[in-house]
Amino acid sequence: MNFLELQVTLSLCTVFLLRMFSVFSVFPILSKYGICLNGSNTFLIGIAIGIYGLSQVIFQIPFGLLSDYFDRKKVIIFGLFLVFLGNIMSASTNSIWGLICGRFIQGSGAISGVSMAFLSDVIREEHRVKSISAIGISFSVSFLLSVVTSPLIVQYSNFFVLFWLCAILSLICIIVVYYFFPTVNNNLKNDNINFLCKKNIKLFMQKQFFIYYLSIFCLHFLLMMNFSIVPHQLELSGLLFFQHWKMYLNMILISFLVLFCFIFYCKNQSILNNIVEICIFFLFVSSLLFFKSNSNLVILILSLQIFFIFFNLLEVFLPSNLSKNISKNSYKGSIMSIYSTSQFLGIFFGGLCSGWLYSFLSISNMFAFEAFFISIWFLLIIYYRKYYHKK
Repeated sequence: MNFLELQVTLSLCTVFLLRMFSVFSVFPILSKYGICLNGSNTFLIGIAIGIYGLSQVIFQIPFGLLSDYFDRKKVIIFGLFLVFLGNIMSASTNSIWGLICGRFIQGSGAISGVSMAFLSDVIREEHRVKSISAIGISFSVSFLLSVVTSPLIVQYSNFFVLFWLCAILSLICIIVVYYFFPTVNNNLKNDNINFLCKKNIKLFMQKQFFIYYLSIFCLHFLLMMNFSIVPHQLELSGLLFFQHWKMYLNMILISFLVLFCFIFYCKNQSILNNIVEICIFFLFVSSLLFFKSNSNLVILILSLQIFFIFFNLLEVFLPSNLSKNISKNSYKGSIMSIYSTSQFLGIFFGGLCSGWLYSFLSISNMFAFEAFFISIWFLLIIYYRKYYHKK
């Protein structure tokens, strides 16, 4: 990497780490402290948690369109300003509806796809996997920091201080983008928005892109399902809830060690060309081990470790391979925003389906459903690969 590429990579990592902290930090504490807000109940708390993903789905593609029409740097700053406003609103309300509105505005700053498009503008193709890997690590670090520190912040101050802290972090992100992101010219200044919208539909229907949209949807659908049922299964297996973070920490560190070794030392082109199918296969193995665990803690931890390893591999290689396919395409912002929208749709429907299925299925049957879901995903990928190559 040259100096500019390293600067952009580190700046993006900082932005993603601080921004995602404000997303993840509410998960461990909202269900406990949100019930104290005026007009609150468990259903509205669920809406307050999920509304972020819904607003991300709504605004990812519009932000992508804007980034193809205007300067991506300005679009990212505008999105971060919306995150700042959402945190201020959440910190200033005593009502559950005020919190829901704040979370919605926070999620409307949908800059994930725009940021990935910006990365593909600036980072050369041979270095993109490294940059995306670094961003993936920042996501995991943000998750770990939020899970560990947010309960401590609320315990030693109060619930609303957490949102004020997140607002300050949003301002820091804006400063980082303003001073450390270069300005990149786009090629769509003369295109009109109607044309861009029609082009966006065509981009979604292109088979070589649809493979990535489908895969990121399925991957995050599985993530939400696992986080809905695995913690309960771990407790049934004898691992106390307050010890879970230690297990997650070790698993994530191991998975990143594997990821690092794979990225820098795997030169087998046949493996790299079929990395999506290989990862899906091992996710299927993980779901079968989950199904067979029967509250056996060792098997359960092994299953979860396999899941984390191949989840992280896909998290890196899906956007990296997609960026290779769009490296000469002017509509990077639109394509990457459709990709991010698919990701948040997976989160939304994964949480929705897991809650619905858990109301009438046992945990083992939930894992059986996961195995069935993954097999359908695998077959669709095989079908689209063959169909696309025939074309």
